[in-house]
Amino acid sequence: PQGTRDYSPKQMAIREGVFSTIVACFKRHGAEVIDTPVFELKETLTGKYGEDSKLIYDLKDQGGELLSLRYDL
Repeated sequence: PQGTRDYSPKQMAIREGVFSTIVACFKRHGAEVIDTPVFELKETLTGKYGEDSKLIYDLKDQGGELLSLRYDL
């Protein structure tokens, strides 16, 4: 969707270094890695949590899509 950010190669190198340090620390303590979308289509989340649920946050997309974040993001 419009408005998402792109990172330069230099920025990505820094981000990957930080994330790898964090992931290694969590793994040492028994955590497992998962990957989930940062945001999803609103219809997908309302199907999971219900229309009136307070577990999602709506986002306004300039491209016309109805997007939402889960409560934990």
